Amino acid sequence: MNKKITFLLLGILLITSCANNSNSSLNSDNSDSITTSSENTSEIPTWNGESVRYSAFHISQFGSATPAGVANYIENEDYVQIWNIDASLDNYGGVQTPVLNLDFSKAVIFEMNVLSAYSQYIVKLAVEGELEYYYVLSDDNTPGIISINVVSSMLSTKYRERNTQPDPGYQNGWKYEGKTKHCTFHILAKGPDGERQTAELNIKHIAIYNNQEAITGIEITSSAISDNKISRLVNSDAVFLNASVLPNSSSQEVLWDSANSDIAKVDEFGKLTFEGVGRTTISAKSRVDQSKIATLDIDVLSGYENIDDLKVALAGLNYDGSNEDVEFFNDLFNTTWSGEIYLNLTPETMSSVKTHKESNTYVLENYFDNNNFTHINEANARELNNKARMKLNFTNGAVNTIYRCIDGLLYLEGSAEDLFITYATKDDDWQKTSSYIEKGIIINTSGQPQKYTIDIRNTTLYFDDFPTDFTNAEKWTIPDRTKQSEDPVVHALSPASLRVVGDKLEMKQNKYPEAKYCFGGIVSKIIAKHDAPRVQMLLQVDELNRMNEYVKTMWEIKVLYYDEYGNVISQNPLKVSSGNEIGFQVIDFNPAYPNFQIYLVVNGSDIGAQFADATMKISYLKAYSVE
Repeated sequence: MNKKITFLLLGILLITSCANNSNSSLNSDNSDSITTSSENTSEIPTWNGESVRYSAFHISQFGSATPAGVANYIENEDYVQIWNIDASLDNYGGVQTPVLNLDFSKAVIFEMNVLSAYSQYIVKLAVEGELEYYYVLSDDNTPGIISINVVSSMLSTKYRERNTQPDPGYQNGWKYEGKTKHCTFHILAKGPDGERQTAELNIKHIAIYNNQEAITGIEITSSAISDNKISRLVNSDAVFLNASVLPNSSSQEVLWDSANSDIAKVDEFGKLTFEGVGRTTISAKSRVDQSKIATLDIDVLSGYENIDDLKVALAGLNYDGSNEDVEFFNDLFNTTWSGEIYLNLTPETMSSVKTHKESNTYVLENYFDNNNFTHINEANARELNNKARMKLNFTNGAVNTIYRCIDGLLYLEGSAEDLFITYATKDDDWQKTSSYIEKGIIINTSGQPQKYTIDIRNTTLYFDDFPTDFTNAEKWTIPDRTKQSEDPVVHALSPASLRVVGDKLEMKQNKYPEAKYCFGGIVSKIIAKHDAPRVQMLLQVDELNRMNEYVKTMWEIKVLYYDEYGNVISQNPLKVSSGNEIGFQVIDFNPAYPNFQIYLVVNGSDIGAQFADATMKISYLKAYSVE
């Protein structure tokens, strides 16, 4: 239905209705109460100029949004299931509220009580006379009561960066600031990108409030705070935090959270406890407008921040290969020292072990294969006491002592010459070791401590491809619509045009004329049979072009799933990861089915615009399973 006609009909419904909503208080204690039988039979409440609250039953009576959706009321549990029935590549749909006359000189608060979502939900604001839908919430599946200031959310960085037009009401402030407009909210269930299937959103109620000042911020206060930080010894007495919502006339209810509860916990009343050594952040956000958040840095100390005390404590532990002192060692390892504390490591070059760095952790990918002649020769050359060892070299200077925690057991080395990791062991045959973590603290010849982390992963390599590999038809397939009889799944996809330029692969989207979006790619030939729960991919993106400041080329990784018999599970590829950033990308996902193919995509389409010349350059893509 034409959007203007929809607004006209809904506007007539608004004018002819006269009932008022009796649940208009934002801070009502009954917002989560079970809907009464009278609510289940009453007409949909009308807007009273300030607020409205719709029960699950009321939502089930809403009209379908565009794309289409339905809402089914589950009476015995008092919630509504919103289903997307638009099984297209858009893959979202739902319902829309009646028309609301919103005054944008005041805060507009949207509240939704979410039970669950498969796999995401979207809330959009439609303004009468506008062709654009404004994003209020998207790409979320967070359960609980979600409550935000609509305009603040739309003006957030997240949605400004998704713009496809010079100023659709985001870039320079809300275009209807101080005005009153007829609007509707569209509440949409969304499935995985590119998946032709229904999606479900289960909610208890929604409410819209337009009767108060906008919340401007939050302040966290405590006598223990210094320079927006609290420092305490681990297991110190609790500290009580207070959060003030501004302006003071607003609701003062806040939601507390800790970024890492293993380091510091905070309860619903602001009681802060110090659980483990390290650094984390505590946040307080407004219950009414959850986009308003204040943060506080927490530094939990071991008591060994003094380097001399640290060295004495380290030297006093038991390093006989037991776990007797491992908990204390971890506290010392997590202690914050001044200056650069992480070492750079340079492993030996090997065919059976590869290395990459993630943050301050060195990841060693152990690909050792007992059937690989080169790997066997390497292991034999590195054998000591039936262990194949790989040497690790420090690049930060001379080392005096190394304190090591290997897979939860403590060891002591007298010099860097003894720093090896074991990647394979020999009984009758060579076998690669299991995955484990190593943490180490070294004391250098200047008497200063430094540390390192190594993540040793028992992996199976699927592919490790460079520019010329992508043009090899034995490894990668360019979709070809004329070959759908050979493979109706792969060859139904949009292709990319490939060109090797120097040491880079240039991919340009080459969509079919009838394709809705601008994207294209290539499909890996390998269907990986795996037993590991996790797959990691490493992608080096070197260049991405853009249509303008608002429409930018994206890289995407998608997968096609197959069952154990090779039958296709997903007719359309499911997106695993995407971005419009260049550089080294680490992509983790847990395969839902035993076999899959990778669809590597260059995408010139985002919200509302098409970029036919989308092009990216990459150096390599690697994929492997992790034990």
